[in-house]
Amino acid sequence: MAGATIGATVFAAFIALGFLLSSRVGTPTFVVVAILGAAGAYAGWLVGVIVFSAVRGAEPEGGEQQSSDQ
Repeated sequence: MAGATIGATVFAAFIALGFLLSSRVGTPTFVVVAILGAAGAYAGWLVGVIVFSAVRGAEPEGGEQQSSDQ
């Protein structure tokens, strides 16, 4: 859940940056927003995966999960 939230936030930030940039530069809005939207989707996915991996944690040595019923 945390990874999806952070990823969506990064994506929204890139879209907002696209609108801001297109209003300042004077280029067609669709072009700038589409380019930064694609970059934002990739960046959002990448940051989401990093956060998901950090929250999930590392596996124990050997890659096997330890059972607590010994």
